[in-house]
Amino acid sequence: MNNKAQTGQIFFYEVQAKFNLREPKSNKPTNIYLVCRIDRKQIRLSTGVKVYPEHWNVKKQEAYISCRLSELDNLNNTIVNTKIIEIKNRFLQYKRYLCDNPNEIGNSVKILKKFIYKDTMEKEKQNINAVHWLRNTLALDRTIKDSTRADYVKQIKFFEAFLNEVGKYPINFSDINLPLIKDYESYLFNKEVGKGKTTKTTTVGNKVEKIICILKRAEQQGMIDIHESNLDKYKKPRSKEGDSNDIFLTEEEISKIYALELSGKEEQVRDLFVLQCWIGQRFTDTQSINEGIMKDNGNIIEIIQEKTKHKVSVPLLPIAKEILAKYENQFPIFTNQTALNYLTKIGEKAGITRLHTVVEHRGDEVTKKQVPVYKLIKTHTARRSFICNMLLRGFDAHLIMKITGHNDVESFQKYVKLTSNDAANVILENEANQIKSSKKTLITKEIPIANDVPTDIEGILNYVFALDKVNELFPLLMKGIDIYGLDDEINELMSIIKDRKRLPKVLERAKELFCDDTIKEVAINKLLCARPMLEQIGKLKNDVTAYQMFINNLSELGILELNIPKSADVKDYYNELPNMVDVLDKIEL
Repeated sequence: MNNKAQTGQIFFYEVQAKFNLREPKSNKPTNIYLVCRIDRKQIRLSTGVKVYPEHWNVKKQEAYISCRLSELDNLNNTIVNTKIIEIKNRFLQYKRYLCDNPNEIGNSVKILKKFIYKDTMEKEKQNINAVHWLRNTLALDRTIKDSTRADYVKQIKFFEAFLNEVGKYPINFSDINLPLIKDYESYLFNKEVGKGKTTKTTTVGNKVEKIICILKRAEQQGMIDIHESNLDKYKKPRSKEGDSNDIFLTEEEISKIYALELSGKEEQVRDLFVLQCWIGQRFTDTQSINEGIMKDNGNIIEIIQEKTKHKVSVPLLPIAKEILAKYENQFPIFTNQTALNYLTKIGEKAGITRLHTVVEHRGDEVTKKQVPVYKLIKTHTARRSFICNMLLRGFDAHLIMKITGHNDVESFQKYVKLTSNDAANVILENEANQIKSSKKTLITKEIPIANDVPTDIEGILNYVFALDKVNELFPLLMKGIDIYGLDDEINELMSIIKDRKRLPKVLERAKELFCDDTIKEVAINKLLCARPMLEQIGKLKNDVTAYQMFINNLSELGILELNIPKSADVKDYYNELPNMVDVLDKIEL
């Protein structure tokens, strides 16, 4: 689909089509073409019918039917007129479709062919083996990951086995519809998967949904219409298992796993799992961790999540730092299945044997049984464990979501496996900490606390306008040093000026001081001397806000009454400012 933004008005319903003859002066039957202009280009499509030019009524856009013509000519011309009416109707449907789906206008020619040649395409589809087409298309598709492709190929194999068993293989796309998909669902429900058990309800729903997802890729190439085949009406069977079978590991259990003496790939799988327990990312983010950017002296790692492409900053707790250092931020990459093969054994070795009630829903039967937790450990258990343990530590859910990359509470909530008792303990512990904190506050009230908010004129100017920072940088500027490359100092200066919380803290005291005209005059001179430098910094950093805040603070303090310039005005002002280098060249030291 062409997703280019619409840059002008488009009245697509006004697009007209007409029918032209290929050779209007021929004395033999000639092809009739549908002609129209789309996106300033002329489009010609064959109608598949011919007419004698002398039998063609250009004005009425149809073939003559007349008693003056032979019976055969009238029969041929009737076929022409029937086809013309059919194409006119399809062209009208085409225009309605694009008016209802303006985001598809970029594909208007391709869609026109789809409407006009609908019958021809249907006949072609009937000769295509849908299973072979899907398998070949997936093999050539480079937009999907190898792991996803392998899963899709496996799902097609299951679907192919079903078609063979029910005698519907080979099958074309025209025969794939909701009744067939419901038959596949019933087939999966009744299929034995070992020890007399049938497929779990959740597995059935997932397999069917994946086949529909694969078929949607065929829809993109016009092989099937998901809506017409009613596949969009499929509803996944509701499982009575819920998500109660998902477990998380406590910090104590994670520590037991980390304490194991292991070697080789088993050690690597264990280390990656424990790391994920402490950073909350997906197993598929291993490569993203390897490519992550360390910040804040190695206390934070910034990564781009593989699944969502979200950029997240992850705090590194001591164990996470230790593991990353061990591998020098270069974890070996292995498949999810490889990790699963080791994790159950690792959990058993660590003695993670507490029992968990597992609910299984197969067909009409729901069963419950007690299973040791180590048998339920999966790669995703690590991410779930991070979320639950951080909640148990009392961290706010929205704070944790910033780290895990969740956009909405609903999807995040699926990871929360805390019991009512867990929640009660967290609240009691937080309440106890609040009481301790309040007691400390009562004690400290009796002890004088140093106030970091200045009360003298020099301190106030430094606190609100970063005047001391300006005074430190100005001598360097006078020596010809390019101070604009000193990012840390410049950014600190700008952040002080833009900090709205500073001015209210000193406003009352400053106004008292500025009642003295001498003090006020000193402040004005100092700040006006600093102004050119702040202007240059604003110009080079393209920062309008800092300059506006500078003017605002001058006005609020009553030092100078100036109107705060609009952003556009400031940018124009910046453009007219000479560079500081030019100014310095004119200064005789």
